[in-house]
Amino acid sequence: MEGHATDRLITIGQLSELTGVPVRTIRFYADEHLVEPVARSNAGYRLYDAMAAARLELVRTLRDLGIDLPTVAKVLAQEITVAEVARVHAEALGAQVRVLRLRQAVLRAVAVRGSDWEEMELMHRLAKLDAAERTRILDGFLDTVFKGLDGKRLDGNALDGDSGAGGTFETMIRASFPELPEDPTGEQVEAWVELVTLIQDEDFTARVRTMAQRGAAKHVSEEATIRHQEAFNTVLASRATQAYTEGIDPVSTDGTALAAAIAASYAQTTGNRDTPAWRATLIDDLETFTDRRVYRFWELVALVSGDTTTVAVASPMIEALEWLITALRAAG
Repeated sequence: MEGHATDRLITIGQLSELTGVPVRTIRFYADEHLVEPVARSNAGYRLYDAMAAARLELVRTLRDLGIDLPTVAKVLAQEITVAEVARVHAEALGAQVRVLRLRQAVLRAVAVRGSDWEEMELMHRLAKLDAAERTRILDGFLDTVFKGLDGKRLDGNALDGDSGAGGTFETMIRASFPELPEDPTGEQVEAWVELVTLIQDEDFTARVRTMAQRGAAKHVSEEATIRHQEAFNTVLASRATQAYTEGIDPVSTDGTALAAAIAASYAQTTGNRDTPAWRATLIDDLETFTDRRVYRFWELVALVSGDTTTVAVASPMIEALEWLITALRAAG
């Protein structure tokens, strides 16, 4: 025995019975210099003391918690504390839990949609974008849309009926662009994937660029922007929505007369004369800014953010404005 009394030591088999750790695992930990024997018997068998049993219990607990062997060795050598290890690994586990929840939400969305493997791969790839990649994609969209426009605001119109007039459209998008929640639903994952796909669509980007250019070219003052926004909400959007909801045919006599009255009221409210030229400009503006994909953009932002109120309101407005465009064209 190498200086140890045999009655204070136990064999590897006894240590295994005492701790519940298999003999093979104890040998492995010994070879890794984590729980080494303190002596050997005359026959060459490994012998352990009470401290070894305590170290083995600590090693097992740390390993059960997912702590890697090099970190376990540092804890045993007192190079780092258990508290420090716990803090770091708790953060790492939080990230792992988020990934697992995200995978679960993607799989649920795939199951509901009946997606094929290509769509499933796309959903998974877009859903797990990191912060840097999300920023890169959003910056690319905003740079393409607003480059050279000096942050001009869009005129109050169908693009954003309830955003308020204070601030540029670019600022508004950047501020409202959502993060995918840590524990998303399948619906939120679907909305997020569609949203990220949409802002990378060249046709959609070109359309929003056209809107931004049109808004920037107007050079509308702050006061006029507020007045137009209020008039848009209370006159154009509100009355057109009512007519659409009531099922009035936009090309009927009643429909064209109502559309002409709405246009005249909007002109008066915004300080314009309801001339044929002004009416033509109004129709052109409405057609430029009334795009289902833009409204869908805001619906998706609301869905990812969990804002069900905005989702419920957005859909009938776009249909009502399409009704108004048709009626105004029919009115001549």
